[in-house]
Amino acid sequence: MKFTNRHKLPEAIVEAIKHNWYSGHKEHRFASVTELLKPTKQFILNKRHYREIVQDASEMIWMLLGSAIHKVLEAAEIDNSISEERLSITVDDAVITGGFDLYKDGIVTDFKFTGVWNYSSDSRKEEWEKQLNLYAYLLRQHGFAVKALQIVAIFRDWQKSKSISNPAYPQQVETIALKLWDDETVLSFLQERISELKSCDELSDDMILECSPTERWQTDDQYAVYKQGGSRALRLFASREEAETFRNEHKEASQLQIVVRSELPRRCQDFCPVNRFCHYYQNQTPAVMAG
Repeated sequence: MKFTNRHKLPEAIVEAIKHNWYSGHKEHRFASVTELLKPTKQFILNKRHYREIVQDASEMIWMLLGSAIHKVLEAAEIDNSISEERLSITVDDAVITGGFDLYKDGIVTDFKFTGVWNYSSDSRKEEWEKQLNLYAYLLRQHGFAVKALQIVAIFRDWQKSKSISNPAYPQQVETIALKLWDDETVLSFLQERISELKSCDELSDDMILECSPTERWQTDDQYAVYKQGGSRALRLFASREEAETFRNEHKEASQLQIVVRSELPRRCQDFCPVNRFCHYYQNQTPAVMAG
């Protein structure tokens, strides 16, 4: 991987980002837990094109700050606990490694320095559940009992005013309990995942199945109904059918048009270091279709 510094960040920050990134790529392994949970296409492309990947230091600031929080927590020296320990197991000839944040009294805790939008994201919580259950499996394989899993989410974009006005808005730090799997369920998941990654590694870049909409963090299209010449939509709908019904029943139906509002998936656009090698991303443009 190559780093750039287009925004001229201070040298100390750039060097810290480089050190933080490289320190996680020294092990001989098939995959780490976090790598294993990446979308298949992203995992394979990252493996193949690692030396060609170019990332700007400015794109990795939040990753650095998240690592800094882990270092601070590690220094806390909590009694009768294990923190920042890296374990490994071999499943179907594949070495899997994982570094959990904290293990204390049978509870596996992972600290996430994340955005508020993740708090209400079911797909993101499913990812966290898989991650922590893999950590729990690693621990059990090394003789440690696990009775519970939890995420401690620290929201980097939290706003006090919203927490006061909106009862559903999270507090600045939230503890989220996750479902604990049994060993059979985890092992089955691992074997299936390893098999899929190995089989896809035999395919060409463009033949690897593209990521699902959920994996792409893709928002649904919106159907906006405009009056010809108007600059603002009269109404927004979740489906074309609803938009067409509204237009057809409107007294000025002949003067109305439907515009589809589509955006590139958030993960593809902002959080995928191999998007320039991905045929799906390269074939996408923000679609605006009138009907």
